Amino acid sequence: MPQLREVRRWPTLGARATIALSALLFAAVFALRLSDSNVGDAEGALFIVPIGVLALRFRLRGALIGALVALALVIVWGEVDPDVSLLTTGYVVRAITLITVATLLGTFVEHRRRLEEGIVRYYDASLDLLASGTIHGRFIRVNPAWERTLGYSPQTLYETTFIDLVHPDDRESTIVEAKQLLRRGQAMIGFRNRVRAADGSYCWLEWNASMSGEVIHALARDVTALRAAEDQLANNARTLEAMIVERTRELDDARAETLRQLALAAEYRDDETYQHTERVGHVAARIALGLELPAGQVTLLRQAAPLHDVGKLAIPDRILLKPGKLTVEEYEVMKTHTELGARLLSSGSSPVLQMAALIAATHHERWDGKGYPQGLSGESIPLVGRIVAVADVFDALIHDRPYKKAWPFEDALAEIERSAGTQFDPRVVKAFLKLRDDLQRLRDELGEVEARGFGLSKDGRPQYTLPRRRGDFLEHVDRHAPRTEVIARRSAVGG
Repeated sequence: MPQLREVRRWPTLGARATIALSALLFAAVFALRLSDSNVGDAEGALFIVPIGVLALRFRLRGALIGALVALALVIVWGEVDPDVSLLTTGYVVRAITLITVATLLGTFVEHRRRLEEGIVRYYDASLDLLASGTIHGRFIRVNPAWERTLGYSPQTLYETTFIDLVHPDDRESTIVEAKQLLRRGQAMIGFRNRVRAADGSYCWLEWNASMSGEVIHALARDVTALRAAEDQLANNARTLEAMIVERTRELDDARAETLRQLALAAEYRDDETYQHTERVGHVAARIALGLELPAGQVTLLRQAAPLHDVGKLAIPDRILLKPGKLTVEEYEVMKTHTELGARLLSSGSSPVLQMAALIAATHHERWDGKGYPQGLSGESIPLVGRIVAVADVFDALIHDRPYKKAWPFEDALAEIERSAGTQFDPRVVKAFLKLRDDLQRLRDELGEVEARGFGLSKDGRPQYTLPRRRGDFLEHVDRHAPRTEVIARRSAVGG
């Protein structure tokens, strides 16, 4: 197959052959002129042929020499032919015509040669792999960059089908791209595949290709280093993402521990077991699951519910720890713990603290509107507040407090059921009561069973006790619940 520089040279002859051919053409034109005096001014057009031959070989210089030779022959013709009588102006016109034609031909050839030389220099020096090939995948011509990059000589490439050089894993996609190029004429832009080098390694090449008749013209660029950098960047991104996930988990754990300690500080003063907040959080989360709330909201509720009584930090011990019944004035002070807790928690920006503030403000509201602090009723009470209200009262009933003894488990359940529709949301109560039917299976999540399923209170009565540790089910919810869902639906929970 011809190389590019061979294609450039084919119209030219050697210097001696060009001179000989030009002399022969000049002689033929001159003889024709002498043999027929009726030819008139046709010699000007005929002399263009040998002038063009000289221009192709010697460029502008050869064309001008050819014009001078032609002019000399015209003068000789005028002197030797008795039938020809040319005035000085006739010679001048012919001289101008021949020189002008020679200059145009020579200038055109000069520009064409310079363009060809520039193309050849680019073709040879280009770092990109330039190639032309047939529609059957055979190379027609390649530039030296192929040998520099892949190590194959041009002759080796001409004897090889391109697809044989492509990595086996990339052949299918390469064939698909080639079919689109051949059938639809759709240019191939930015396609990447791996091509085998002479040493057996593979280089990543990025292709741009187009069709011209039955020939495919392609430009490939070695992007092996770029591909390695992209892979490294992707690996770094995955590593960074993993680090962010781990750091986020650590921050979540630290936040959860901080919230737990804050809740413990609130309950430390009036709960002898210091577990009330955890128990309320567990029961509230289990009720939420029974109401089929999204897992993310369940997790958020479990973290926020323990903070429902954080406002009690501001209640004096003489009221909070009073063993007897509170006076009207003392009860009014006690009720302020809801607003104080909401005010404290609402200053936080995290979803947990925002939900905790909502719970703190509404967990003493009643379904019938007789609760505090705002006297809300029915659906106007946020759902999280209605859930925690049931969990809080249930836990308070079955545990000792400074002002009362623990109730038996069944009595506490009956009291919750009796208060549905007055103090509590009937739908929340229904979900809560279903926990009783499945109590044995939920033992590790809701409590530890002692003495035939129940512990004993100080006076010997059966007592239901909830552990501080979290059960397997709630641990699973915490690990896998989508926290982003909580933020998007926090307003819905409030309804």
